[in-house]
Amino acid sequence: MIWTLHRWVWRLKSPLFIGMPPAGSLSRCRLYLLARTLHGALAAEIARLKHGDARQPDYGKIGWELALNCRFTYLYPAEKSGEVFLPWLPKYENGKGCQWHRKGDEETATDREFRRRLLTSRAGTAIAPESDSASEGTLRETECMNPWWRDETNSHAEPKPVFLLGYLFLRNNGFRRQLSSIDNLFVGGDTRYGLGEITLATWDDLPIDELLFGKRVTLTNEDPQVYSNFVWGDVPINGHTPNIEVRGAKELLGGWEMANPFKGCLAWAPGSFLVRGQERWAIDTYGNWIYEGVCQP
Repeated sequence: MIWTLHRWVWRLKSPLFIGMPPAGSLSRCRLYLLARTLHGALAAEIARLKHGDARQPDYGKIGWELALNCRFTYLYPAEKSGEVFLPWLPKYENGKGCQWHRKGDEETATDREFRRRLLTSRAGTAIAPESDSASEGTLRETECMNPWWRDETNSHAEPKPVFLLGYLFLRNNGFRRQLSSIDNLFVGGDTRYGLGEITLATWDDLPIDELLFGKRVTLTNEDPQVYSNFVWGDVPINGHTPNIEVRGAKELLGGWEMANPFKGCLAWAPGSFLVRGQERWAIDTYGNWIYEGVCQP
């Protein structure tokens, strides 16, 4: 066995901003935490803990070691019911678009309903230095995941905290000690203003026959593999991806990596599904799902 499988749950302590293409003056937020964002935050935290006295911690080296020995899934919003955490997962459905399903009891919500339950917004503007007032045309709003679920059906209900649930694969168990010792982390955008604080709630070491979001996994290959008809990571569309029949939404991946532009590509968004049966997917360094072939019965 090359990989070990683990499940971790983080509690959201402050509003979290994970950017997506804006709509006018509204900076929109994703409803899940990207593995690539989590990878960068963990690499930075480990580098600072290891080389706290250094003027310039070796972020690149730590990031490379993390990529070699760890694989992460995206983290999805979750609610706690008793001692059990129930994640909400996106699923595209014919004629309905994106629907959110709560794993465990299969409660459903439309994308609009789910965004209303989870998101809040923060107003902001640029300040003109000559007048100390708002600059013309700079008023904007930023969507963020709220640390508390909004219950519009019962205004007197006790607020429920928002958790983020996902899985990680470890090749070198030496990283287990390092990762499980990180209790507090800042992820996403605008962390300098206090956004994106998460704290570790639980860490579970799972047996080899455990499921990932209800799907079978393989831990004995060079990359951890999942057998699924739904994808809960981005699926890059490039010349190496065959013309498999997928339904869902497409989005453009991109960003920055160590002060250099990260080469973007078109991808199927999480929640997209296969028209026929299950397929075998490998999980890469940044949590993307890469097509591996037809699932054997």
